[in-house]
Amino acid sequence: MTENVQERQGLRTLQPEDIVEMRGLSGLTISPDGKWAIFVRTVPVLEAEKSEHRGHIWLVSTDGGEPFQLTNGPHGDGNPQWSPDSRRLAFVSRRGDGKAQIWIIPVAGGEAKQLTYAENGASNPQWSSDGKRIAFLRTEQDSEADEKRKKAKDDRVIMGVDDFKQQHLWVIDAETLHDEPAPLFSLPEEGSDENVNLDKSQRLTSGDFHVSEPRWSPDGKQITFVSSPSPKADDMMFSGTVQVIDVETKNVRKLTAHTGGESAPRWSPGGEQIAYLHSPERYGQKDLHLISAEGGTSTNLTAVRLDRNAEAPVWSPEGEAIYFIAMDRVRWQLYSASKVDGEIRQITHGDWVIGGISIADDSDTFVCTRSEAYAPPDIWIGSLRTGEMEQLTKLNPQLENITLGEVRVIQWRSSDGLEIEGLLCLPVGYETGRSYPLIVEPHGGPRSSRDLGFKPTWHYFSGEGFAYFAPNFRGGDGYGNDFATANYNDWGGGDYQDIMTGVDFLIEEGIADPDRLIVGGSSYGGYMTGWIVTHTNRFKAACNVCGVNNLVSFYAQTDIPHFMSLYFSGPPSQQLALYRERSPISHVDRAQTPTLVLHGEEDIRVPLPQSEEFYAGLKASGVETAFVKYPREGHSIGEPRHQLDMLKRQLAWYNKYLP
Repeated sequence: MTENVQERQGLRTLQPEDIVEMRGLSGLTISPDGKWAIFVRTVPVLEAEKSEHRGHIWLVSTDGGEPFQLTNGPHGDGNPQWSPDSRRLAFVSRRGDGKAQIWIIPVAGGEAKQLTYAENGASNPQWSSDGKRIAFLRTEQDSEADEKRKKAKDDRVIMGVDDFKQQHLWVIDAETLHDEPAPLFSLPEEGSDENVNLDKSQRLTSGDFHVSEPRWSPDGKQITFVSSPSPKADDMMFSGTVQVIDVETKNVRKLTAHTGGESAPRWSPGGEQIAYLHSPERYGQKDLHLISAEGGTSTNLTAVRLDRNAEAPVWSPEGEAIYFIAMDRVRWQLYSASKVDGEIRQITHGDWVIGGISIADDSDTFVCTRSEAYAPPDIWIGSLRTGEMEQLTKLNPQLENITLGEVRVIQWRSSDGLEIEGLLCLPVGYETGRSYPLIVEPHGGPRSSRDLGFKPTWHYFSGEGFAYFAPNFRGGDGYGNDFATANYNDWGGGDYQDIMTGVDFLIEEGIADPDRLIVGGSSYGGYMTGWIVTHTNRFKAACNVCGVNNLVSFYAQTDIPHFMSLYFSGPPSQQLALYRERSPISHVDRAQTPTLVLHGEEDIRVPLPQSEEFYAGLKASGVETAFVKYPREGHSIGEPRHQLDMLKRQLAWYNKYLP
């Protein structure tokens, strides 16, 4: 990694505009014949009345060469899915009637044709194995009575009943295409009950539950899906169960004995088994399970052999193994689990972050996204047999002209002797023996961790002369389940000590200047920022982004209250003293650190009042503070102009208070 940095010396440093202009990558899938890979490339759109990241579908040959753009919908296109014969793509676009609908386009060239005309839109297309049908999801629409009531302003909302719409499973003939967009409904004659429309889809599921993650059985007779009581995050995270529906009879059966925490069901190629992910606590570490397609007792393939969180399972085409990715310390790697004996094999090895994988029908070729400390995600192609990979794309070549800071993996001992790991991005032009201002970034989650993938914000601040420190404190992913649950009933306890001992370590190493310390984080990182500035005055400035600050009110405001009950052994009504004691707002009278508060107005994960409370508390305590709200933004700040403002505002705030 050091050589990579040295090769870049003498070039300009990364700027906020560079970060916003970076091309994004998602939706990567290899064609069944292994000849092509599709992906969604996103770019910023900054127009007179637009500030967004817009995606379109691109193709790249697995033999190499330049990728080329396949779609150009005016509002963006996404969620591409290969037909079984590798000749067509189904995708989701807002072209045509302005709603998200499913379209089909031939890969060899030609115009896209609209397939669905669902009133509330359609999503998540899935081809049947014979390529004749597509299963997809539709959101329920208001009844005629509800529409009339709302038009009359009789629009009360009963919480838990009217504040969400269920999503259900539908299927459509893949040949039911239209050359030109058309209105959803042809108006019937007055007095007629006939409702003629262009939508030829058939409904498969109905009832008081929400459907996600549909997958066809290889014989086209059944579809698995995840059922949850509602689309609310709390229900989907904690109550999701795998169900199987018979397409002809529409009979639905529950697959497993679990009561929740299930996701990602995947049929074996022969259709006799189903792999899926299950979290015993319904949140947190997910194990890879295998079960007969008829149901019964499942086999946990990873809990004992690999104490890590499994993600993105994919069957091998011959059906002998299931591939998945998992975070091991600061790296994401590709693994396989044998369905016969459960043997776990690590496929890839290196200082990188492997993203979602896709496997061709030849049983050896796979594509994945791969990111490194000095390289944002690109598409790589590899061999499952050897684990060797070659790069297929370079979506951000402009970064070759930019100097980046050196990224190091560091370890230290916390106050109780627990080994903690983290990542340190050194200032551009770092000189041994010279101390630098240090930005400490607690991660979100808290069941998350920082990895060796490309972090443009780190390199931006390293180019401005800061060392950037990201500690993987207890409670995070990548270090086993015991480590990840070590912060239960202890937010602001051991994790706070892990962070502060890491800062002390960097001061002792002569890297961090003890008189120029900064702290800033988002979500749980915002919580830790609030906790830090209310428990120590060592930091010269802070930035709290979308942070949790009052655990009692947060329980009532967030869309994941069960998450809090898990971490604190019950709701506030049962653990009120603990909720209050571990809330930064309860200690805000001790704060002295100048604190910038940033929050998205539409955030439902950590709602805006959390920052409003903390800002008011800081003001009342006489602390220098500023509060910036970003309209239309949720839990992460996504609009390009808002991203630019946030980065520049943070730097100005930090520099203002550094000696």
